[in-house]
Amino acid sequence: MKILSLDTAMAACSAAVIDTETDLPLTADFVAMERGHAEALPPMVARVMSGAGLTFSQIDRIAVTTGPGTFTGVRIGLAFARGLGLARNIPVIGLGTLSAIAANETRRAPLLIVADARNDEVYAAVFIPGRSENSAPQISTLRSAVAGLPVGSLVLGTAARAVIAASERDDLLLSEAGDLPVAAHFAGLAEGMPAGPMPSPVYLRAPDAKPQSTTLRKISALTIETVGPTAAPLLSELHGEIFGEAWTATAFDGILNSPGTDAVIASAQGEPCGFLVTRAAADEAEIITIGSRPSVQRRGVAKQMLDRQMTILARQGIRSLFLEVAATNIAAQRLYAACGFTERGRRKGYYKRAEGAEDGIVMRCELQR
Repeated sequence: MKILSLDTAMAACSAAVIDTETDLPLTADFVAMERGHAEALPPMVARVMSGAGLTFSQIDRIAVTTGPGTFTGVRIGLAFARGLGLARNIPVIGLGTLSAIAANETRRAPLLIVADARNDEVYAAVFIPGRSENSAPQISTLRSAVAGLPVGSLVLGTAARAVIAASERDDLLLSEAGDLPVAAHFAGLAEGMPAGPMPSPVYLRAPDAKPQSTTLRKISALTIETVGPTAAPLLSELHGEIFGEAWTATAFDGILNSPGTDAVIASAQGEPCGFLVTRAAADEAEIITIGSRPSVQRRGVAKQMLDRQMTILARQGIRSLFLEVAATNIAAQRLYAACGFTERGRRKGYYKRAEGAEDGIVMRCELQR
């Protein structure tokens, strides 16, 4: 069986092609990276397919990690695998990220996989010899992760050293087999798994933190990255969460492939907070869509994205930036006004709502280099 495997769930991007009748992968690639998975994955898959000398019609299965992991990373890999599987009619098999990491270790001993979940917590699962899962993945504290772990057990993962130190046990062995999923190692797990519906992401912690009732602090450690058409599925999911009715991934793909279009995604601690899409022509540009997730609204995400994009557009020679906003969206109008936008017109019945049409206010900002 020929299997294409891929992973973007954590701080690496990897892909491999294996033939289960051979001992070694036909070809494989692995690159450690904190960001940029969406742009790195498609060419990496193209390289391993070319290196294996196969076409997609010769692939029997696609294996992809489903989490736990970063919100963005898990969705990037899954979206790519789903799209490829549907387009080529190839079964897609989802594999838990901790099971994928466990495949790195070849020694036959009880194995605890622990991945950093932040806030002094870990994602943890125990695997018995033969690498069957003995406990379902769960969130645990550093100390409780080793509860009931047999003497001489191996500990592996990004939090392994911290867990062993917190346990104060001297009978646990640190595994150095590799803390992150490696596509070439876990691909074979998909051979014996039943093909079913398309896999879904696995999160042990809800991706959204509940908004605080007290005064919200601005998010300062924000990462804003330019993205391309490969981010269309993620943009669609974010759009649906923010606005209720999502633009499809196909719609975003068409937008991002049109001339003059730029898109950015803002992330905090590896999880996307919001997005902004603009389109430029001659010396003018428009904001096609902008939004921040409910859990981070009123914390400066949209303004930081706007400030950054306005600076970039001005450097490109754009003099005027336009947008449209619903007449009843007072909070957004205040944000845009704070960024230098002024009202320049009104479009009657521009927004079609279930309860009726709503006017759209046209706003413009003059950009300065």
